[in-house]
Amino acid sequence: MITLTTERLVLRPLQKDDLETFLAIFSNPEVTRYYEVETMTEPAQAEKLLDQFIAIGRLGIVPKGSEKIIGSCGIFSINQEHYSASLGYDLAHEYWGRGIMTEALIALLGYGFLSMGLNRINALTYPDNAASIRVLTKLGFRTEGVMREFGFWKGCFRDMSLHALLRRDWRY
Repeated sequence: MITLTTERLVLRPLQKDDLETFLAIFSNPEVTRYYEVETMTEPAQAEKLLDQFIAIGRLGIVPKGSEKIIGSCGIFSINQEHYSASLGYDLAHEYWGRGIMTEALIALLGYGFLSMGLNRINALTYPDNAASIRVLTKLGFRTEGVMREFGFWKGCFRDMSLHALLRRDWRY
């Protein structure tokens, strides 16, 4: 398991002890608005998602000097044959707009390209998730299109925008 550090953050493997904070993050409807999961009300809901994130090696985002996560990010669905993977991330609502996710993803993407040898990293967003799209654009991702009715959650089919970053376009 890896641990990455930035000026303000430590990205470390998620763990079972993060459950209470994880539930607090995902119990906010603003956080789950653009997420495939319902707003959480019970620890069992958060435990299920946390276990999935732990299994794929997702990292908790922790401010330096703290022990509690304020979000998570990870590279998953790694296809070694094609040198590609997907990116996922979330952040507690009270930390939005502070550049935290950009800072965390710079470290994570650098690890993906330089240490994992990836050539392409994909990210999916809701087409109207302007804040997430701004973060991805700032990092150099290009929008490649909208996948119509890509998935079914929260009672309806959902379109998803596909964004991708190539190693040759990585500038950090």
